[in-house]
Amino acid sequence: MQHDYLLYAAAAVLTISMAATIPAVRTITHGSWAQSAGHIDGKYRDRDGEATPESISAFSTRWQKLLVLFCAFAGLGCQIAFTVILNAPPARDQLKHLLLPNWLVTASWGLLDVQAIAIGANRNFVGAFQQGVYLSVSTLAVTILLLAQLNVTSTWQTAGKVALTLCAASTLAASILTLASLSLPRRPDVFLNGRLVDRMFTVNANTRLTFGWATNLMSLATKKGDLDMADLPRLSHRLRPDEQSAEWESKRPSANESVFKTLLKIYGWPLSKQWITTMTNTSVSYLPWWITLQLLQALEARKPGEPVEPRLWLFVAWLGMARITNALLDNWLFWNMVSELYVPVRSQLAAVIFQKAMRRKNVKAAGKARNDDKTSEQVTSSEVDGADGDTTGQKSRQAVINLIGVDANRVSEFSLFQYMFPTSILQFVISMWFLIYLLGWVPLTLGILSISLTIPINSIFAKMMFKTNEKLMKIRDEKLELVNEALQGIRQIKFSALESQWENRILRLRQRELATLWEYFRYNIILDSCWNSGPILLALTSLGSYAWIHGNLTASVAFVSIGVLSTLDFAISAMPALIRHGIDCWVSLNRIQKYMDGPELSPARTNTERADISFQDACLAWPVDDQDKPTEDSADRFALRDVTFSFPPGELSVISGNTGSGKSLMLAAIIGEADILSGSVTIPAPPTLNERYDDRANPESWILPSSIAYVGQLPWIENATLRDNVLFGMPFDKDRYEQTLAACALTKDLETLVDGDKTELGVNGVNLSGGQKWRVTVARAVYSRAGILVMDDIFSAVDAHVSRHILENCLAGSLCKGRTRILVTHHVTLVEKHARFIIELADGTVRCSGLTEDLRKQRVLERIESFEQHGLNEGAADSEPEEEPSGIPLKKQSSRVPQKFVEDEAREKGSVKGHIYATYLKDSGGWTYWCLLMGFYLLFQAAQIAQPWVVRLWTGGAEESSLTMFQAARTQSELPYTSQQGFLSRGQYRQNTSSQELGGQEGREVRFWLPIYAAVCLAGVLSGTARYIMTFRASYRASKIMFEKILFAVLRTPLRWTDTVPVGRILNRFTADFNVIDNDLAQMGEWFLSTGLQAVGICAASLFVSPLIAPLAALCLGWCAWLGMVYLTAARPAKRLESTSKSPIFDFFGSALTGLTTIRAFDRTTPYIQAMHAKIEEYSMCSMNLSLFNRWIGWNMSVAGIAFTITVTVFVLLQAGIDAALAGFVLSFTMRFSNTVLITVRAYAELELEMNAVERVVEYSEIETEDFGGEKPPAAWPTQGRLEVNKLVVAYAPHLSPVLKDVSFQINPAERIGVVGRTGAGKSSLTLALFRFLEARSGSIYVDGLNIAKIPLSDLRSRLAIIPQQDPVLFSGTVRTNLDSFDDHTEAELNDALHRVHLVSEDNSMSSSATVSDNGPSSPTSIISNSEPTATNPTAAGGPTTTKNVNIFQDLSSPISEGGHNLSQGQRQLLCLARAIVSRPKIMVLDEATSAVDMATDTLIQRSIREEFKASTLIVIAHRLSTIADFDRILVLSGGAVVEFGTPLDLWKKEDGIFRSMCEESGEKAKLKTMILGEGLSGVNE
Repeated sequence: MQHDYLLYAAAAVLTISMAATIPAVRTITHGSWAQSAGHIDGKYRDRDGEATPESISAFSTRWQKLLVLFCAFAGLGCQIAFTVILNAPPARDQLKHLLLPNWLVTASWGLLDVQAIAIGANRNFVGAFQQGVYLSVSTLAVTILLLAQLNVTSTWQTAGKVALTLCAASTLAASILTLASLSLPRRPDVFLNGRLVDRMFTVNANTRLTFGWATNLMSLATKKGDLDMADLPRLSHRLRPDEQSAEWESKRPSANESVFKTLLKIYGWPLSKQWITTMTNTSVSYLPWWITLQLLQALEARKPGEPVEPRLWLFVAWLGMARITNALLDNWLFWNMVSELYVPVRSQLAAVIFQKAMRRKNVKAAGKARNDDKTSEQVTSSEVDGADGDTTGQKSRQAVINLIGVDANRVSEFSLFQYMFPTSILQFVISMWFLIYLLGWVPLTLGILSISLTIPINSIFAKMMFKTNEKLMKIRDEKLELVNEALQGIRQIKFSALESQWENRILRLRQRELATLWEYFRYNIILDSCWNSGPILLALTSLGSYAWIHGNLTASVAFVSIGVLSTLDFAISAMPALIRHGIDCWVSLNRIQKYMDGPELSPARTNTERADISFQDACLAWPVDDQDKPTEDSADRFALRDVTFSFPPGELSVISGNTGSGKSLMLAAIIGEADILSGSVTIPAPPTLNERYDDRANPESWILPSSIAYVGQLPWIENATLRDNVLFGMPFDKDRYEQTLAACALTKDLETLVDGDKTELGVNGVNLSGGQKWRVTVARAVYSRAGILVMDDIFSAVDAHVSRHILENCLAGSLCKGRTRILVTHHVTLVEKHARFIIELADGTVRCSGLTEDLRKQRVLERIESFEQHGLNEGAADSEPEEEPSGIPLKKQSSRVPQKFVEDEAREKGSVKGHIYATYLKDSGGWTYWCLLMGFYLLFQAAQIAQPWVVRLWTGGAEESSLTMFQAARTQSELPYTSQQGFLSRGQYRQNTSSQELGGQEGREVRFWLPIYAAVCLAGVLSGTARYIMTFRASYRASKIMFEKILFAVLRTPLRWTDTVPVGRILNRFTADFNVIDNDLAQMGEWFLSTGLQAVGICAASLFVSPLIAPLAALCLGWCAWLGMVYLTAARPAKRLESTSKSPIFDFFGSALTGLTTIRAFDRTTPYIQAMHAKIEEYSMCSMNLSLFNRWIGWNMSVAGIAFTITVTVFVLLQAGIDAALAGFVLSFTMRFSNTVLITVRAYAELELEMNAVERVVEYSEIETEDFGGEKPPAAWPTQGRLEVNKLVVAYAPHLSPVLKDVSFQINPAERIGVVGRTGAGKSSLTLALFRFLEARSGSIYVDGLNIAKIPLSDLRSRLAIIPQQDPVLFSGTVRTNLDSFDDHTEAELNDALHRVHLVSEDNSMSSSATVSDNGPSSPTSIISNSEPTATNPTAAGGPTTTKNVNIFQDLSSPISEGGHNLSQGQRQLLCLARAIVSRPKIMVLDEATSAVDMATDTLIQRSIREEFKASTLIVIAHRLSTIADFDRILVLSGGAVVEFGTPLDLWKKEDGIFRSMCEESGEKAKLKTMILGEGLSGVNE
């Protein structure tokens, strides 16, 4: 009955073949070969893309099908002939047991032929491929059965050589048929938008199984020496973010469903497949140890000179098959983890988080003030561990970006490694069974007990490490926010010469981080030492107790046990790390869940078919999270109450009011960005994106009456060309475009821009003036198809004559005729002639509203105008400005490629340069330190080799007794030796042999060798711990020094560099790259050195078998080195592309969050989501291809290593004189060869790829910095404030033309100088030159007799002060920290400064303990008109309210949010002005510092400036000429040159002068004349 298994196997093979034949029969009977899904009329398309005619013509399966048919019929013929011979006498009588199995095999061959015919007839690409896979399964089963039949020796003794030949031919045909059936390509190459799609689902199954589709891309990388993003193929449809987002929505029917549950729904099958694969792979991974056991037992039993038994060669073949299967499963396990879990989860979470951000409420909250100036010792654990970072962090823009950069990555990384849970459990079960058989219960139990002693240590330090890691992550979040804030406010930092203070502030936080990092390293070292000592302690105790009990230790037991024990230890020790990663993943999931559950923009506003916009008893407030939402009457939330009126459709409506009165809040309510606490807001129903048909728009159908366009309080500019910013996704209409530019006074600006309207604008328009930015955003709204234009104060940053031009030609011109225009402005007098409806806000209510004519009749309009500095002269208002001709064609630009303002991120090519390695080695300790470190690595590796060598010497003494044991076992059995019999013999030997029978010699050997083995193990643990300590110390030192260098460089780089480099790109260095340098680089270096030395040790150990191994080892290493070079050539640029493709995601996300209100108002969320998807896909493409390269090298290295292992094994068997101990020693190393060499190459590759982080950090550490050297000025300098400019010539860059040309003038001490000029005249350039942000090409600037070019920059900038209009910078914290960042002034001085700028007033009746307002712009309401706040129009709303809004400036501890976004633009300007007043410099420059405040407040502030700075020299760049009309002198610039300089009266008398013409065009001619000539001066103008 021993051959019955053949019958059962043949029946199973026939069943498999029948199942695989069903699709083939269906294909033949239904004629489905004539149709192909996606293959129609000579074309092929599927969800991945579409094939081109070229790819279809290149696609062919002819030779593969012919080979399949030939092998199928040849194999069937051979099998029939073989069966006929078996059925002929005399074989029929002697081989009855093989007749039925062979007939079943013959039937299986017939079914294989049916499948082959179906493949040959099938014209369906994908169908033929699938049937080929089914056929391969059948043929593989047939091949294994035929091989088993060949193993039956009695067959050949009876059937003869002819039967043997026919059976071997049938087996060979089946084997070739297996490969041929897998060689059918699946489809032709498909393309998406002209770009090749990933070929994984294109190539044949053989190529797919061996990752061969990577070769084309790797060949291209070898040929080019680099890879570009355009070289990478597009992803298959299932990995594209747009389809992933759609899948997320379909699998998450409820918005309240947990993110975890949704992920399980989507990835349930990939997870199941991963667990099945890993459990199969784990089971297969033990087969090599079992085969090794059989080989060693056979060697122990072999007598000297005895030939090798034939069955051992079968074991060698099984060893090769097991290793190949293990390598295949292992590589595909990792590939599926990346392609089906890691990358999809990461990209899907990033996509849905971004989509949520596009829908979520735009909450501008002020968090708690951060006290990062504390030292490490001053920060308690409660401050770090107890603070709930999510409470305020989720409201931070950077915290939202971190959801993609950190949390989504944590979740995806856990999905990558969670397979180790079932792996560890299964490894534990199998290892226990194996070890119980090898060692018995007692030694194993003692070994488990010994290693259990390390479990409490592991547990304690794992918990401490986990807490430290949490603490480290929180500190890193703080560091990220602080660095981000410094970069966002770098202009203010540089203007105030605060680089050193901010550097120290960041370094103090960095020191806390490093202290925590070193604490983390300490715990890591302890855990690593436990991990290293665990398997040693386990092996020492188990083997020692086994040897003590049984009196000896055989090689088969020792070396196999050590290998299995190491696996068991991994299964035990991996669990704590997995649990830690699981907790991290859960925390991140909760953070994502909290954000996804956040409130979205609710349809609180009622859409209506009416054409007007109306408010009905509405109470409006800035958005807050629902869980934090106060009640309507809460005093800590600014609100507009009792709002009731309607805007007339198709007309210009004006909203006015004092600074912080709620004007922007009203606009936010119109566009849906405010909370409506009560009442309602109704707007016309806007068309959906699908109803707009923008691509079909023409001049007749251009305007969509109910569509909205918005111009925010802060102009938002994309990093794109000027044209793209104006078009904003709309189709290009040349006539409308040119009319828009002319109406917005941009035509002349194009002439000054290098590339006209194709000039690239930097992030937030840093290369535009404040006025230009405003005009571009206005042009965007005007050009749009919106019938409703909602605009904040567009006149605040433009010159007076430009304001008139925009009003007459844009707002009141043909482009806006018939469109509903709602405008916030402080210039009511300027616009009232064209306004149909006017609203005035005050103290959170609508003070009055009504038609302009009605308000004029009731003299309300007169009061509003008088509030604006007693109104503007009517005659001036009626005067016509000098108009620019409309419809002027754009100036023709040169045909050259436009210059890029923001250059693409630099990416190194080739291997990492030696300079980078040298820099890192120097910063980490120098050559002496690293030589000492290498000594410990060599000592550790020597101990690693010495441990099995001691076991080899130990077990070598037991060979004789072992031989006796096996000989006895063989004589006791009449059956051939089998593995089962071997097991039984060893068990019987254990039971029947006692210590006394073995004698005392073995016991003495145990006592001799066990201490030696323990001593060698201890030396390994100590040297391993020492190398860990020294490696982490080197990493710590390098990280500290490199951070200091890059921080110093970035804070002191020229301003133009920070303008042209996106903040996200810089942050990437400070976060992602330093995370690599802090954590990963040291481990990668340790990994490479350890595995490299281990690979050398394996090759050295193999030489003990035969010197002939040396050439083979050299050949194998050479082959691996070549594979490694090919891999590195492709992986290196792929890793760099992955690094550079991350920054655009964060930059784009940050830009979108900044412009979120504008994007949503224009209904452009869908295009932005699509653009984000494209960036996420590029990042995923890099990750996928990098992983593909890893799997390619993994498979090929496995094949090379397996070949080496099999060859060494063959040498072991052929060497007659080799004993089992030496064989065990060699095999224990060579079994690890493929994995070790692979890890060495991967470790080197990872090390070099991680060195990319050092490369990027060094790049920014070595950028050009400003020259801070010079001669120190006197401590009191400047004492007078005298300024002399002599023939100054200045340019923004060496290759650009000068912006200031031969400028000369003198300013006397305490003089007030106004600087005026049209856009582009050089006003802002003059201030940059004064602060030496622009260095003089020639000429000089003297301050109090000192040449500023010879004074250190820090002294120069700290002694002067500037308040830039374009970007009033505030930092997160409190009112106090923004006024006095470093506690240099008293509270009384700070309060006095706030009074001076009228943010608070002496008679303010509000509570002195103001409640912190973190819900949006708040109103100080300190400027209150003397008029009674009653509605003078019958239609006016806004009666008295019971709740007043709190003035947050009365409390210096009131919080300020990131960027000051919980304040209005005017409040931000005033707070910056107060900050300047606190410093009281001798020379102050104001760049229209009060442009965004109301006229009355501006009047009082101008009076305060005159009073406070009587002893200071004031240089004011003004857009309102009335601001500087009574100054001592006026400097007029034009084209970068001084054209006029004199007193206002002298310049007024020049009737053809520029200043005079500007006055006449300003709309304030009468008022300016009064101020200049001194006629009838009022008290305000004194």
